[in-house]
Amino acid sequence: MTLVWGLLAAAALLWPDRISGPFDGVPLDRVAEAIAAAVVFPILWWLHPRFLTTRIARAAIVLLIVWKACATAIFVQDGWCVRFVPSRPYFKDARGAPHAWDLRADWRSSDPACSAIMTRSYHELSEFPAWFFNLPPDNESWPIAADRPPGARVAMTVQGFLHARAAGVLNIETGPDVAASISVDGHAVDGSVPLAAGIHSVFMDSVLTGDRWSLVPTWNGEELWSAVTTTVGRPSSLDLFVRPSVRFVPSTIVVVLLSSWAITAAMWIGDPIVLLWSALSSGVIGWLVLSDRAPIARAVIPALLLAAWLPVPPRLRNRRGAFLLVGIPWLTYAAACASTAIGRFVFYGSGHDTWMLQRFAYRIVMQGYWLEGGAPTFWFQAGYRWIAGAIHALFGDSSAGEWVWDSACLLAGSLFAFRATRSFAGFRWAITAAVLPLAVFIVGTPFYLIGYGLSEISSAGFVYAAALFAMRARNGSLRAAIAAGVLGLLAFFVRLNNLLMALGVVAFALPPRMPAGLAFRVRAWWARVSWRTVAGVVATIGCGLLLFAWRTWYYTGVFSVFYGTQRQRVAIWSLAPSLGGGLAETVKSVLVVLTVNEPPRFDPYSLPVPIGAAVAVLAVAGTPRLREVPLPLALFFFAGIAGAFIAHGWFYPGRFSVHIIPVTCALTICALARTARIISADGGRDGECDEPDRRAPRGGVDRASAENRGQDRQPGESDD
Repeated sequence: MTLVWGLLAAAALLWPDRISGPFDGVPLDRVAEAIAAAVVFPILWWLHPRFLTTRIARAAIVLLIVWKACATAIFVQDGWCVRFVPSRPYFKDARGAPHAWDLRADWRSSDPACSAIMTRSYHELSEFPAWFFNLPPDNESWPIAADRPPGARVAMTVQGFLHARAAGVLNIETGPDVAASISVDGHAVDGSVPLAAGIHSVFMDSVLTGDRWSLVPTWNGEELWSAVTTTVGRPSSLDLFVRPSVRFVPSTIVVVLLSSWAITAAMWIGDPIVLLWSALSSGVIGWLVLSDRAPIARAVIPALLLAAWLPVPPRLRNRRGAFLLVGIPWLTYAAACASTAIGRFVFYGSGHDTWMLQRFAYRIVMQGYWLEGGAPTFWFQAGYRWIAGAIHALFGDSSAGEWVWDSACLLAGSLFAFRATRSFAGFRWAITAAVLPLAVFIVGTPFYLIGYGLSEISSAGFVYAAALFAMRARNGSLRAAIAAGVLGLLAFFVRLNNLLMALGVVAFALPPRMPAGLAFRVRAWWARVSWRTVAGVVATIGCGLLLFAWRTWYYTGVFSVFYGTQRQRVAIWSLAPSLGGGLAETVKSVLVVLTVNEPPRFDPYSLPVPIGAAVAVLAVAGTPRLREVPLPLALFFFAGIAGAFIAHGWFYPGRFSVHIIPVTCALTICALARTARIISADGGRDGECDEPDRRAPRGGVDRASAENRGQDRQPGESDD
């Protein structure tokens, strides 16, 4: 039931409110509501879901849903209607005014009456709801100078009503490149006009050129939106009578819900050291970013591994403990970086993958091509366009949301590294493993990919979430196995190259501490495979592939998963002129992935990746000491690297390595932990758990512990 109530809470928070306020739902164009709804709420839901079973939580959720429903039925929409009328078509199949990713406007109409709802002032071009300048022109070629500011010329109308309880002066300031004619109650004004108390209609007709745009309405010198009531349509007497006394209701409910949830979560954690570390590290990282010291904040991320030496109580030596120590500071970094983009739009450039994925996202959500996905075949990656569209629907412009989304996906890989390492080496080594992939990413070559709008990080997030569910499914849960299959399928849809890695999550049907040295001794592990996990994952992915191929057949007449993709363009052996050329291209492709650079080069920041790859190979080969490394990890790495032997990529350094960073970091830490135990003077204990093979013969299997859930736990510990 916590899942159901969590979804209801999400719906209540995101449902657009007719009354504008600090927490008025999508679009999340204010910093406070964006951070609360997109960062704080998911953190609390994952960290302490049991709060959703309390009366205060359910009462708040029900009240908020009832409020939103009543507000939709009773009140006129706050704000003014903004409509853009381009001088020439700006995108394919344009039938009128463009949409501005505002679900409060009539976003399902092909020619909306309102492109967006204005509930705040626009002080510069980036604050206008003019994201449509990112779309390719109607001929799907690259934009020309006349398609974007400062070369573009576009008409904009703004209309609505204001209700003043006392007389005052309305002033509408515009930028130098906004040629506007304004009328109030049907009479032309010069931008500033005294008005009597009551309801007044406002209309502005303007032409925007250049890039010095602004539109700032004020009432008696104060922000118009907080000083008087503004509405899209003429408000009724009941609306005007009730609105002032209930405006505080939704914000109060949200504050009570989230604050009580946070207090309850802190009480549940109950350990002052863990709470202090989480708060101080998050505060320092957030302060560094917000004070324009983002490079220093990036350098601080690796220092989170100091949390491995904190005295953490046994009940928090699990994924939730790792989330508190590593995950919350990491998400704080992401939220701080994203905060400057909230309520603004950015230009994505043109002619590259990101630009095309944004265009497809608009075609799906705003033009209604939900099944088609923007194109009959997927030359560009299939699934990410739907993700980009969902992020746009939440944030308006996706750049802020992509920062938060990408960081959450990277955190999934971090928590996977923690879970896989903890089973083998214990909590302290696992914390180091959780930090390492984030450190490799943020201080190495790929850090620019966060928020860039590409599909690799999303696919990696799905595949590592699938691996975590596959680990859980080994305990006999068919639902967890199906969930792993669904997530693996999403990983493939988002990044078609990752099909083999998505299927590779079945490696975790093996015991988590099965030594890699037994890889070729089939009888040693065949009977210990969780075949329910294998069946659930493979059947789910198989069904998804059939549906995917059916969709391609529906639009093209070809029943295929890869028809219309870049398969032939990126396939190594189909383009190689000779055997030697194919081998050379294959080696280069693999090195691009393992060095996390394009072209391949030595990079000290990415060393854990090639080291982890070497550990996997040597462990499976039966190298002494390393052969005790977990077999599931090694097999999962092989599934991840397999794609590099089939297809290659170019441009975007580090892009094609994202999916193997967490698993190679986990392998590296497992090898270091094993080495440290061998050379330690106390016989190989790290303070959290016994050496995995202590009760097994050399090269054998830890039968007594590997089959039992929680085999590496101390009293009071749990998997979650």
